[in-house]
Amino acid sequence: MKNKPSSIIALIFFLLSSWIKADTLTLDQNGKKESETVLNKKVHIEKDLILDIPRVARWCDRLELKKSRVNIGDCELYVEEEGKGLPVVLIHGGPGATHHYFHPALSQAKDFARIIYYDQRGCGLSDYVAGGGYSVAQAVEDLDSLRKALKIEKWVLFEHSYGGLLAQCYAIKYPENTAGLVLVCSHPGFLDISFLGFFKRQNEYLTEEERKRIKEIHALYIAKELTVEQTLYNAFLNGDWKRQHFYKPSKEKLSQIALYEWKHDTGFNDAMSQHSRKINLKGAFENCPISTILIEGKWDLSASLDKPAIFQKNHPLSQLFMFENSGHCPFTDEPERFFQVLRHFLENLPEIPKEHLETWKEYLINWKKTKTMKK
Repeated sequence: MKNKPSSIIALIFFLLSSWIKADTLTLDQNGKKESETVLNKKVHIEKDLILDIPRVARWCDRLELKKSRVNIGDCELYVEEEGKGLPVVLIHGGPGATHHYFHPALSQAKDFARIIYYDQRGCGLSDYVAGGGYSVAQAVEDLDSLRKALKIEKWVLFEHSYGGLLAQCYAIKYPENTAGLVLVCSHPGFLDISFLGFFKRQNEYLTEEERKRIKEIHALYIAKELTVEQTLYNAFLNGDWKRQHFYKPSKEKLSQIALYEWKHDTGFNDAMSQHSRKINLKGAFENCPISTILIEGKWDLSASLDKPAIFQKNHPLSQLFMFENSGHCPFTDEPERFFQVLRHFLENLPEIPKEHLETWKEYLINWKKTKTMKK
């Protein structure tokens, strides 16, 4: 089946990021070479469209990974594993991205954890089977079916971007199976009007010339004159990388983004986005006993400046880590600090007292009743 996103909205707000720093270099004040960043505000407009995207290998084919297809009942999910120890499942963003963009950065965690990559149903290399209909609820059930198939009692949920919505919904549904939450540049689980400040932030770093060129490229996609892959590749070449990347991606990385990191079934993004907009997790995590860390990039232009603080208010017992030189993916922009934070969190996870878990579950019952009454 040919993979296409179902709307131009999916392309505009495509939540992917760069794992390889730029092959474009600038000079700092001391004449030392450094990678170009969004802060340099350099403008580069390609004269012509590039229709033949350079072919590059998948990271999956370069890394030593245990690969499998795991049957979860009505479909198979593509899964990769590396490392030993505490199980940590990586939940990718989108809706409609793939596990590929976690490569190769997250391999750094294999020294202290069992890392589990997977493509969600309808995405990447997993089966494109709609089941009962693509939904957040189905994605949560798929995740727990995967846990059972892998014979894991408890695991840590490591999510990124839209994946944070799935992780939070999973923790609410299956708190006894959740050892910890790592929410990286996460979907907050609710809508807040102040989040719209990201439009202004993006305009501060994308010039009118760049915005015009990107709009032209997306118009060609709508007119079916460009494929999804060609649209992504050319938009990023003309400055669209700045919305979520701190460092300018290499051309190799741009090819990987276009070819492997935005793949999903027809209608998947629309269905998941519609379900996501109906979810409101405000108030759900009061007294949540599951250890949680929030990680945010200061230069993630897909979020407003006040988003981290607003998000943390909904996780009052969490710890917030701000990364000052990162965009949407701190694990690639500031890997040394990122993996220090992650390792410390995983190696110091406390046991969750059963009575604390039961108290939170009772709280969630009343929280859900309150939400139902408000409807």
